Amino acid sequence: MSGLNIMTWNVRYFGHGTRGLRAFDGWIRRVASAVGGMQQLPDVIALQEVETRSLRVGLSGPTQLERFAEHLSLAIPDRTYRPLYYPAHRYAIGDGPALYTTGLAMLVSDHVEVLHDNSEDPHAITHIRAGRLSAFKQARIVAHVRLGVGGKALDLFNTHMSLPAFFEVGPHRIHSKMGHGSNQLAEVEQLQSVIEECRTGDHAVLMGDLNTAPASPAYNAIIDNGWVDAHASFTGAAPDLLGHIATARFMHLRMHLDHVFATPNILWTDFKAHGVDGAGPFAGLSDHAPKSGRLVLP
Repeated sequence: MSGLNIMTWNVRYFGHGTRGLRAFDGWIRRVASAVGGMQQLPDVIALQEVETRSLRVGLSGPTQLERFAEHLSLAIPDRTYRPLYYPAHRYAIGDGPALYTTGLAMLVSDHVEVLHDNSEDPHAITHIRAGRLSAFKQARIVAHVRLGVGGKALDLFNTHMSLPAFFEVGPHRIHSKMGHGSNQLAEVEQLQSVIEECRTGDHAVLMGDLNTAPASPAYNAIIDNGWVDAHASFTGAAPDLLGHIATARFMHLRMHLDHVFATPNILWTDFKAHGVDGAGPFAGLSDHAPKSGRLVLP
């Protein structure tokens, strides 16, 4: 059986120290050091909220992802990661330089074979309720990479879904309605269509910041489509009990929004939700905490 260590993390543009407004090299280095200090080093790292070039992070020089990959190579000297960037959205005034950008990233260790990736043309899953607002709606995409693991193909999907529709649930109820928005259900449906179109084998993993609470309608729609929650599978916990572990925070609110789903034929020999509160190597580095685990393809 062949195994792979995976990790997913919303890194808030490597700028949590400035409330996401600016990423400094020192902060990127701290994030890389935290990953490099893991007992089981990840073979694949899926990141959400990663910039490329803009007025906020700079219009020239290495991108955020390139800087992170460089610091990661220093934190893990005997391993090199191939960085793949998936652009999602670009905020600009007219044809001027980007104010800021959004995107996803996948970093794959050099000892893992990359068979395919869609970084040059990531799939869109954005649900837009009003066409006149489309220019203001942050685009949501699916990052895909197909890996060769022990002679078998493994399709990995990374995404960052929308919040529940503001006008539908109201600003004061968003935190309690994560995964209840009709727009989120529509994105889950589009997400499933993209995955079915892209995957070629029997083994697949879906991970990322889904802005969806365990046992919510959007979460259940994924489970009902045949996916297994890796965290629940490994720990034996009921999905509604997973919510007691916070993977994200906003001011005084604590929520469980980050997930790893897999096809039922994938085995998990280790899994951990690091938690956004308390001590530990990832404490205070983002408003989200990573999830990581080791999967085995039987």
